[in-house]
Amino acid sequence: MKIRNIARKICVAFTVTAVMMYYSGFGINTVLCKETGASAKKPVADQEYIVRTKSKAPLDKIRKNYSESNKINDNKRDFLEENNMISLELSQTEVKELSVDDNIELIEEDAIVEGSTQNNKIILNEKKPHKKQEKVNKKNRSDHEWNVQMINADKIKKNKLKKKIKIALLDSGVDAGNDISLAYSISLVPGEEEMTKMFMDGSGHGSSVAGLIAAEDNGEGITGINPNAEIYSIRVLDDANQAPLSRVIEGIYLAIEQKVNIINMSFGLNTYSKALEEAIRAASEKGILIVAAAGNTGDKGVQYPAAYEEVLAVGSVDKQGEVTEHSAKGEEIEIVAPGELVRTTGFLGTERVSSGTSLAAPQVAAVASLIWERDPGVSADFVRDLLKESANLYGEAESYGSGLVDAEYALGHYDEFKKNINSRGKNEQDLRIEENKEKITTFEDTGCVEGCWLGSNHANMVAAGYFNVREGARFPDTDRYMITAGNKDTYVFKRMSINPWWHGYYKYTNYIKAVIYATRMGDAIYYYGKGSQSKAANPNYKNASDMLEDIKYMDDHSVWANELKRIKDINKNNEKAQAQKETVGFRRAFVWGMAIHAAADTYAHSVRYQGKLITHTTKVNGVERADSTEVCNNRYLDAQKIARQIMERYINKQSLSANDLILPQPPTDYQIFNLYKNVAEMDLNAAPRVSSYSYSSSSK
Repeated sequence: MKIRNIARKICVAFTVTAVMMYYSGFGINTVLCKETGASAKKPVADQEYIVRTKSKAPLDKIRKNYSESNKINDNKRDFLEENNMISLELSQTEVKELSVDDNIELIEEDAIVEGSTQNNKIILNEKKPHKKQEKVNKKNRSDHEWNVQMINADKIKKNKLKKKIKIALLDSGVDAGNDISLAYSISLVPGEEEMTKMFMDGSGHGSSVAGLIAAEDNGEGITGINPNAEIYSIRVLDDANQAPLSRVIEGIYLAIEQKVNIINMSFGLNTYSKALEEAIRAASEKGILIVAAAGNTGDKGVQYPAAYEEVLAVGSVDKQGEVTEHSAKGEEIEIVAPGELVRTTGFLGTERVSSGTSLAAPQVAAVASLIWERDPGVSADFVRDLLKESANLYGEAESYGSGLVDAEYALGHYDEFKKNINSRGKNEQDLRIEENKEKITTFEDTGCVEGCWLGSNHANMVAAGYFNVREGARFPDTDRYMITAGNKDTYVFKRMSINPWWHGYYKYTNYIKAVIYATRMGDAIYYYGKGSQSKAANPNYKNASDMLEDIKYMDDHSVWANELKRIKDINKNNEKAQAQKETVGFRRAFVWGMAIHAAADTYAHSVRYQGKLITHTTKVNGVERADSTEVCNNRYLDAQKIARQIMERYINKQSLSANDLILPQPPTDYQIFNLYKNVAEMDLNAAPRVSSYSYSSSSK
């Protein structure tokens, strides 16, 4: 057993004991345990804890007697309960009470994990590093991204196979239709039960991870290492890329229920958690390969969950193939992949460049899926061992593990490795394949800098500050703002039945006019100053006064300042976001983002599919049909096209017209309610004339 694992077991015993003890009149409610020892800090009242009972009966009693924390939304909370766990807000007195209850098996702090941006195992012989051989490129002149070339994934032929490998991403969510095909998408973040799948990712972290794995090979943006992989997006990280352990644990059990092959977790925690380890072990026992970012902690050690024995811990290298300064070091490191200035998928078809072990882990998960596609019947251990055996080790194991992942070498030696296992059992020496000493493709210049945007609108997109538009696009589905009339609370922006003009709902509103009017309010603010929304041209729209009052509400309650603070908190490492002021340009970006949301929601709330309206009342696999990527996924792809057309107008400071809200050709597998009728109602004196657009009567 690893020395550090022994220390961890000792630490577990100390942790469980310490949480349940009272010393000199005060309780210990936080125990940090790492490597060689444990330390306790003085408690703060009413912190959050994960509590596990021996059976369900005491769990029900505890729920009645103690305050349950709201860490997981109503979309899912089943799996914690099925495993007799609950997250509670407890004082130290209550911790003491529960610690002496014979029905309690575990009490530990519901700690916060954070995104890492900046068992029948076959035991293999320890690899020894060899001298590094390089093929140096002064500049990347290939169509493939530098990181893809470095791990030789550009040499793999991508086939549309029927046997798809399922990869669950426990992350900040993935925006549906954004060059990534989603098999499943859900948010576990409180208050996001109705969050549109189009703008699920609040920080961009999850979409960047998904893009590296499975971005479509369609000539737009980057191409993922395995576009054939099925992505199961489980949003556990909030907009600040943080999550409590209880939500992560729920996400792991949800991934198990979905019968995925691989779980990728690009976040970390410095503190050991028994509850998290048990969830990880449950996934491993179900044959799931678990991949996690080692963390950006440098010499301070590998973070959890990567540090658990069941997890494949991934470190990061730079464009020279050298382990980055911030990549975690330690005996738990098993493999490395590119993780510095990596270009990947951004917001609404844009691209972003980021760094961290967060980006290294999904590349390993993607290569694992390529291996597994060869034979879905092999075990997770087989895939894990082949990844490590085929890796190129040219540095010390504490930093490089088994070496740099190599997709071509792994697949090229697949048959040999499998034959050795099948014919010679588990003899360690016989499992060896020829050592990978191939030249590493390195670069002097990759063409990427932190936060850069590549493509046709490079300069404009940087100046536009897309983070403001993103927050505006997500805003109508949040529950941050309500008004109280009498004893009743009513959302100002949330809920399509209450605020149809912000949610593309065909009943009670003309969604075409609503979107155009919203952009005109944003432009009026920009050209005439704060508080001048009323100067927006009114396209003879009956709900114009409602929308205007909503925006005025934001002025009256200083909501702009609060939203700007949120944007800064979410984009802590973005210099442009930190320098953003509460200007008319900021307000315009935010309101245009709200307009994009309204336009995109039309494809969730005003669509007829297979002759029936897609509604929120009928569910597919526990998810509402209206927001399910499993129901007519083409509507999400089309919604993204519309969103990008609006974004182009925003960037170029052009007025929006009805032309921008219709597709060049009508969809063939679904119809949009009242589209022809809504376009025909446009006031041609207030908006540009729309081109002729032929729709069947079924779309009226």
